[in-house]
Amino acid sequence: MDEPSSPTESQEQAVQAFWDIARFHAKLNTAPAYFGPTTLEVVPPPTWSFGDAPGSERLLAELLSGSVSTLTAPTSDYESTGEPLPEPGSLSILLDGGGRPVALLEVTEVEVAGSTVTEHLRVVYRAE
Repeated sequence: MDEPSSPTESQEQAVQAFWDIARFHAKLNTAPAYFGPTTLEVVPPPTWSFGDAPGSERLLAELLSGSVSTLTAPTSDYESTGEPLPEPGSLSILLDGGGRPVALLEVTEVEVAGSTVTEHLRVVYRAE
């Protein structure tokens, strides 16, 4: 998984527009009139992509179609970057190779077995 390098203003606007629609379809703003906006409503989740490596568009298509719902990575990937392990319930926005948002994903389960981390993902909302 690659972190996009410094997004442009148009990419940030595209992510915000996607988030505005995705959170509505995912029913993440069910009671704003009573309690006011939450952080989840105001701040989009982190974005990521498979990058431009060979096979990345295929993996993206498989994840969006549901034929793939897990991702695995060595625990050393997390340790070397200082990134925390994924947590069930966390959301992220998946970008295509061009940096456009294509799906809102939820981590449903995380398994750590030996030196491997497996994330089980669910597509919450897919861009049309």
